[in-house]
Amino acid sequence: MPDTIGPPPGDVPSGDPASGERSPVLGAALADLTDIRAGTTPATLTRRLVGYCVDLLPVDAAGVMLLDPAAPGAQVAETGLPPAGHRVDVAAGSDEALREMELYAAGSGRGPSVEALFTGRSCGVADFTAAGARWPDLTLRAVAAGYRAMWAQPMRHLEHSVGVINLYRRTTGLLPPHHQERARKLAHAATIGLLLFWARRLRAERLQWSLTARVVTEQAKGILAQRLGLPPDAAFEVLTAQALLHRSPVPDLARALAEEPDGPWPPRAPGDRPR
Repeated sequence: MPDTIGPPPGDVPSGDPASGERSPVLGAALADLTDIRAGTTPATLTRRLVGYCVDLLPVDAAGVMLLDPAAPGAQVAETGLPPAGHRVDVAAGSDEALREMELYAAGSGRGPSVEALFTGRSCGVADFTAAGARWPDLTLRAVAAGYRAMWAQPMRHLEHSVGVINLYRRTTGLLPPHHQERARKLAHAATIGLLLFWARRLRAERLQWSLTARVVTEQAKGILAQRLGLPPDAAFEVLTAQALLHRSPVPDLARALAEEPDGPWPPRAPGDRPR
């Protein structure tokens, strides 16, 4: 096999892992990666992903990098360079030597893993000694750690990257096509799991915000009813009318009143308040 660097011909993203392979062990792994049960976090999910990669693929080590902020992800580009505002974090690794190498790649913004992450295409290194001119520092670290080849499999959804799985081998040669497909499937399942986690967390945060806003609004309504000598429902109408007048959300005006119950009413416009 030639010592090529870069995506293989016909490479497809992790979002479309079409294959006829049927393996009960692989199927169980894919189901587990998409099962966002209680206690699941990106850290626990990526650790499970690393374990499955080492168990189900002919690799000696595996690591996972994620974007921070990881959601909604960065739009893939041809350059493979990190866009402004996106930091790459090392989420999981199968051993400490690998973690140090991953930290270097994430910090420097260079290497097959970063290229795969931001182009959305897998990137393989058949022999690190042949990649010395392109990534000299990373090559030295990889060879020193005993790794001769790697495969970087992007984790993406539609046109947005989420992370990348980095698969390392102590022998030369690209990951065989059959196992490339397995890597795509594992990346796809883990991406779904991460997106489900982030969606649930966002819903929970919005629910918490809504509950907090409701409590603060009830407090403000009571304060205003007492100050103006109005029934609670009428006080709420006054509160909403002032919010419309100031073009301010009701919870924001309610919070200001709750924080300063003896302050002026009607309140000053937001731009006129002392800073």
